Amino acid sequence: MTKVIHGSDNTDKTIIEFVNRGREKIDSCVSSTAPSVFVEAEAIRNARIAAFKDRGVKLRYVIEITSDNLKYCKEMLEFSEIRHFEGMKGNFEVADEKEYVAVAILHKAQPIPELIFSNVPEIVDQQQFVFDSFWEKCIPSEQRIKELEKGIKSSVTTVFNEYEKAEKKEFEMIREAKNEIQIIYSTSSAFHLQEKDGTLELLKEMSDQNEDLNINMLVPIDSTIKRSLSLALLTNTKNNKIQIQDIAPSIDIKLKSLVADKKDCLIMEIKNLEEEKTTPVIGFSIYSNSIPTVLSYCSIFEMIQNQSILAEKLKHEGQIKDDFINVAAHELRTPAQSITGYSEMNDELFEDFLKNNQNMTDKELARIIAKLHQHHEIISRNTTRLNILTNNLLDVARFESNNIGDIILHKEKIDLVKEIGDIIEEEFILKTREKGIKISFINNGLGEHCWVHSDRLRLNQILVNLTDNAVKFTKKGDSIHIIIKNSDDFELKPNETGVDETNPCY
Repeated sequence: MTKVIHGSDNTDKTIIEFVNRGREKIDSCVSSTAPSVFVEAEAIRNARIAAFKDRGVKLRYVIEITSDNLKYCKEMLEFSEIRHFEGMKGNFEVADEKEYVAVAILHKAQPIPELIFSNVPEIVDQQQFVFDSFWEKCIPSEQRIKELEKGIKSSVTTVFNEYEKAEKKEFEMIREAKNEIQIIYSTSSAFHLQEKDGTLELLKEMSDQNEDLNINMLVPIDSTIKRSLSLALLTNTKNNKIQIQDIAPSIDIKLKSLVADKKDCLIMEIKNLEEEKTTPVIGFSIYSNSIPTVLSYCSIFEMIQNQSILAEKLKHEGQIKDDFINVAAHELRTPAQSITGYSEMNDELFEDFLKNNQNMTDKELARIIAKLHQHHEIISRNTTRLNILTNNLLDVARFESNNIGDIILHKEKIDLVKEIGDIIEEEFILKTREKGIKISFINNGLGEHCWVHSDRLRLNQILVNLTDNAVKFTKKGDSIHIIIKNSDDFELKPNETGVDETNPCY
């Protein structure tokens, strides 16, 4: 039987009898005005309390709990279980999966003018299914009441099955963002989709309008994006608050995500991005303002961003290391070739001496000795140079591994005047002559010697590097002047320079 009952007296009687027949459970989906009717209508309230206390009937309600009906919902919790569902509409109840009543219109704390009753199994089953579907998706009343009392915004999670609805939500989030927007396009196709839909143009518009809004985008920048007018559009905004970070392209999934002000997020999976399609086919679109969910996607964004920045840094450092290795190999090759060449020449001179020493004149013997001495000096000088370069490489390795403590200094008394003079004579006279520049060394009135206590190898490294840089960056026809000055010339006291006060050198 299915019938419509008219008049508030008849509807009240029907509802009370409906409740009184309940033996196990009564499940209800009602609007936000229903709690006031259940509580203010004394006969209806007493019938429900009796069903709960006297017969143990389980009363369950799906209601939109608001600040207006909060006090009524709290009273209902004394005899029922309530869950909150945002925007709940309609009013119906199912008792023991056997009977069903529904109200078309409910007014706050007012009698019910009209009621539908049915015990047709098919209708009852349908309404029970509707209740069960809502019940599983609701949040507990305790959580909702806590949100209302503490002024916390209610958490909402919505699944969109149509791209147009998801896109509408996306535009709404962009327009309402105040401080920050985080966007991930896992493929270049997702970027071009946003370009086609006008999303990128909207981002530029909002950035130009709000100087406090920071927009950060992660996208794999391929050749098609580099040629895109939208890329130039986004990187030339009025406030320069749009940052685009290149990331590695995703192979397995086409995804775009949007997080606004770290308060709400929209995640969209794109399954089909064919150009001829008027609208893309989406696998899912989920909107949520649940703080744990939003912060999870913020963390994903930051993780991908940091990985991309680190990858760029490592790539740059790798290039620097490659350049360093190439330069080091060239620098090592020069002294090594000299050592090898002059060693072979010495071998030939010795061999010639051993074969012909009986017939050699004193003049010829002196010539061979002079040559051997000259070659020995060159070999010694290049050996020293090779040793310096090798130690340079070892120092770089120590600094890279943060093992600075492994660098041991062997201090000795060194004449700085002689050290600089030898370096110029042995290392740079030919270089400066070939380049057409002049190099001079001026000992600024400090006498023939300037004694310092230092590690000879490290001091030599410093002096060679400084002089070498001067030679590299001096133009043809210009001059290089190396000067030793007294520390007083720099208006510094000797102890402030770390130099012994009895030593005038700086």
